[in-house]
Amino acid sequence: MSIEPNHARYKKCMEEIKRRQRAIDDVLQGQRTTSFKYTNIEFVALQFRKIFELIVLATLASHEHLFEGLIRKFSKEWQVTKIVAIVRKKNPNFYPKPIDRVPTEKLGMKDEWVDVSDGFLTVGELIDAHGRIGNLMHANNPYKEETLLNEIEKQFPIWREKVIRLLNNHLIKFPDDKTVLYVGMQSVETGGVHTALFNRQA
Repeated sequence: MSIEPNHARYKKCMEEIKRRQRAIDDVLQGQRTTSFKYTNIEFVALQFRKIFELIVLATLASHEHLFEGLIRKFSKEWQVTKIVAIVRKKNPNFYPKPIDRVPTEKLGMKDEWVDVSDGFLTVGELIDAHGRIGNLMHANNPYKEETLLNEIEKQFPIWREKVIRLLNNHLIKFPDDKTVLYVGMQSVETGGVHTALFNRQA
């Protein structure tokens, strides 16, 4: 079994995130419906939960030798704080690093990578959002559940914009690897996810 990262698997995770985002947009924009407001909210919340989990797990999905031993643990563990701790132990650089591509006149360069400082979904915000959704999914009080649904619905546009800001253009590092992967979620040529591999910068 190869210990080299399979970058295509990471790209596949990002493509799945895009498809789930489109499903979210279809419901929020009224193009699709479950025919009931609260099941619409539950559907959208579930898509966000899956997106959050994909963001956390994607770098390990690209390393089969690391991921195989954790599959059972992940299937039983729904508390994202524990999942993050496990993943961080395997890959301290598991979380995407958002960047802007800024045009430049520097010789031989079309643009520069500039770190994004705010407006994106942080690890802490992801953990909080995932926890809110978990509370909703495990709620057994119908009156409390209605309140949770309404509160979570208000977060949907915020989460959407922050996820897009995080992933639109980002860099990701893999465990035991000397390269960094650039990921663009919207290729100009194809509209799909675009990736490029670079030597890791010091």
